Amino acid sequence: MSEKIWYKAAKIIVRGSGNPLFQANDTLVELLQTLLNKEEAEFILNFRKPRLTYRQLKEKTGMEDAKLKEILNSLMDNGFVMDWPIKDSDEMEYRLLPPVADTFEYSLVRFDRPYEQKKKLAEIYNKMFEEANEMTQTNYGGLMPIFKDQMPIFARIIPIEKEIPVPKEKVLPLHEASKIIDQQEIISLSECPCKLQKGLMGESCQIASDINRCIHFGNIGRYFIEHNLGKQITREKAKQVLKEAEAEGLVHKTFHDDFDLNEKENAICNCCKDCCILFQSYYRGIFPFHTLTSYITYLDKDKCKGCGTCVEKCPIEALSMFEGISTHDENKCIGCGVCTTQCPEGARSLIQTEQREIYLPPPKITE
Repeated sequence: MSEKIWYKAAKIIVRGSGNPLFQANDTLVELLQTLLNKEEAEFILNFRKPRLTYRQLKEKTGMEDAKLKEILNSLMDNGFVMDWPIKDSDEMEYRLLPPVADTFEYSLVRFDRPYEQKKKLAEIYNKMFEEANEMTQTNYGGLMPIFKDQMPIFARIIPIEKEIPVPKEKVLPLHEASKIIDQQEIISLSECPCKLQKGLMGESCQIASDINRCIHFGNIGRYFIEHNLGKQITREKAKQVLKEAEAEGLVHKTFHDDFDLNEKENAICNCCKDCCILFQSYYRGIFPFHTLTSYITYLDKDKCKGCGTCVEKCPIEALSMFEGISTHDENKCIGCGVCTTQCPEGARSLIQTEQREIYLPPPKITE
């Protein structure tokens, strides 16, 4: 019976994730057994609804407050559960998290996790990505409509110090990258889990000079600080991280509460093509690259010397050389601005557009 608990917990997590690529298999069970004990795995069975209040959990388990808080804190330390304030209430809601990207991120970046355990986690996650690739490639035709129409757009692309437009009919204010920082009371800086995971697999990031590149705000920032996942920083330090990331050619991506792009920003991640889980899921044939942007690259042909630097640096491979000068694919350009900061001649700039949805299906690798 005790072994069945692990698979039951895995099924609960998969069901709560809403992602068709996750499987309640031996790999996910190995992840659970690496991070949790049997009591904690059994506790997860209470999350048949992935969001429960403290009161509901207390009623379901019959636990005393001290014991209930102990288990919840352990699950939060290991990235399986997050506490979230309920609007217009003093109560907290506890949310069961999906294995990727949430548990992936939170379990890897915890400060006090032993190196050997982090290395084991990196290998487990890599196996999960390989299994997800097989799932996508085997069921390519059936999954593409689900990915396009039923899965959320996880992030928006923002060029640093540029406006972040939202649809005008929403009547929401415009923001600049620095203004997002200025609005925050709690800011956390953590290691990038994607760069960390690649490094643990022996493939250190060749683009970023510092692995500490993920910034979290508000409730998630608090969560990171309380559970040893990130360190609290000042607004000035956060802006410095953004500027360093821009100089290195990293892409600034915002994430929002509940993956709703009309909700508040809760994170800015600074990503590279070689490490970022969203870029890599696309290139490895696992998941589409799906984002919103309101910028597109522009070329001053008189300045372009045809060096090809922008083609090399573009994280989504939207640029190519044609008749000796740089050209771009409007349907692929995500408006990140990497080409503008990396061009030695200053030949590329960003121009503002209407908000554009970029959807790039993952490549079909197997026949």
